[in-house]
Amino acid sequence: MSDATATGYGVVTKTLHWLTVAVFALQFVVGYTMSTDTDCDPPGEDRSGGDTSDAEDERLDRIEDACEAREADPLDAAWSDVWGGGIGVDGISLPEVHVLLGLAILLLGGLRVGWRMIAPLPPWSPRLSGTDRRVAHVTERALLTLMFVVPITGLALVAVSDDLVALHVAAHIAFFVALGAHLLLVLSRGLLPRMLPGSGGVSAP
Repeated sequence: MSDATATGYGVVTKTLHWLTVAVFALQFVVGYTMSTDTDCDPPGEDRSGGDTSDAEDERLDRIEDACEAREADPLDAAWSDVWGGGIGVDGISLPEVHVLLGLAILLLGGLRVGWRMIAPLPPWSPRLSGTDRRVAHVTERALLTLMFVVPITGLALVAVSDDLVALHVAAHIAFFVALGAHLLLVLSRGLLPRMLPGSGGVSAP
């Protein structure tokens, strides 16, 4: 079963590829810009000067407790917000978005591996030498593996121990090295059209 052509990848493969690119890009933007040092004092608490009703005090306390719970365990808070309907009630923080994007990457990784098992790849481009093909094979395997390693080490960092931060950073470095090698090969050999939507691929030189 395959929707690949003789010169390019099929629609499903392209869709999964570009979804992966988009989610990873968003994940890194969120991950490198978010702050986990959150001020959990509700704005209304500062303005009230302590002169609030019991009901208002309880509401502000609930907001503060929810914020502190997110700081303590963003993974659990993310699940609670998604499955408990809390996103529309008290919002969702960037650390929670980061966690949910990590879960989305794991799902995409599983879909890509599953699709690869039933959908063969198109033939090698004639633009690739034997060495190029070996590099392409290694970098592709590395990137697929790191689609699982990066989010798993991130989730472990959140759920298990901060001591795993070095492992998560190492996974990031490995990912960027593999990505750089992949992009260098694709761009230098003119292979990008094989993966572009609506394109059947490139012809032989």
